[in-house]
Amino acid sequence: MLPWTGFELEPDGTVKNCIIAKDTIGDIHKTDIDSILHSKENQNIKSQMLNKQFPNSCSGCYFQEKDRATSFDSISSRLYYAKEIGTSVDNTLLDNENGFDLRHVDLRWNNKCNQACVYCGPNYSSKWAQELKVKQKVEKENVEKVKQYVFKNIKKLKNVYLAGGEPMLMNDNKEFLTLLLEHNPGVHLRVNTNLSSTKTGVFQLLCKFKNVHWTVSVESMGEEYEYIRHHGSWEDFSKNLKHIQTLDHKISFNMLYFILNYKSIFDCIDYFKSIGFHDNSFIIGPLYTPEYLNIRHLPSNIKQEVVDILEERIGKNTGFYLQNSLENCLKYLTQSNFHANIDTVRHSIQKLDKRRNLNSREIFPKLYREVLQ
Repeated sequence: MLPWTGFELEPDGTVKNCIIAKDTIGDIHKTDIDSILHSKENQNIKSQMLNKQFPNSCSGCYFQEKDRATSFDSISSRLYYAKEIGTSVDNTLLDNENGFDLRHVDLRWNNKCNQACVYCGPNYSSKWAQELKVKQKVEKENVEKVKQYVFKNIKKLKNVYLAGGEPMLMNDNKEFLTLLLEHNPGVHLRVNTNLSSTKTGVFQLLCKFKNVHWTVSVESMGEEYEYIRHHGSWEDFSKNLKHIQTLDHKISFNMLYFILNYKSIFDCIDYFKSIGFHDNSFIIGPLYTPEYLNIRHLPSNIKQEVVDILEERIGKNTGFYLQNSLENCLKYLTQSNFHANIDTVRHSIQKLDKRRNLNSREIFPKLYREVLQ
């Protein structure tokens, strides 16, 4: 659906069909957004789909749907947007590669963020950029042109995804949400947030909309949470989570699975379920980069233990997104085309510890005992 109806804007100005697409279709600092959406790159993706081919750019969804091709229990973004947008467009729009009618935007205006998660980097986190002393060049006039394009089409939008960086910290979102509230209050809003900043004005605006889906980024609890999400506070997170639980909004947890939470992720899932969240609240996927955090670095004996845990949980056959997430993690973990190197994992974590003046050995004792030794 998205090549015909939407786009995702990256903090560096590149444009993709969606966040998990492998290929870009343009760059707003080189080409205007309307030309990008009607570009040869976007037309080629649509042509492949029309010819019943599978664009490599979209392989993430095809992987997620492999065993659930006709099930809406799949966590596939393709199926999500089919449900969200499919009924709002004329079917003839999808008849050829030339059509485009904006219905969805995924906006990451810049990299402003108050956390430096271990798996992130300067492109998506200003805290990372400060840590590495990297400056990201932003041509604000080109971002402004995208805003004007979106604002011009604001009444047509059916689905909006706000991410970053941290979307609660972005003034652009205050301007955008104010206009949406005035011209399109029924739009379905998704916000991908670390839920740490709720006093910036963006949160207050989101609370005024009826159809809000909070996609909360979290992978572990307590000290592990604060190590993984550097500069984050588990206490603040927990308080803000309880706050949004009082709203009549949907809440999901966007969780990445990697070597630092190879077992503790299951405790995190169980905790959230114990405070009232359903199996449909979890979207979990394996972390691909940076490679040193990849779950497939686990030694074979520990990997088998994790496989047993996953198979036991999958065997309960609960359905919904949680089961599909666990199935995908198991499928990824047991793939054989990976060169495991624990020395690289150990060295990279120690390097991170030194730069941040942290002690991962104290925070992850089981990891060191079972894996890093």
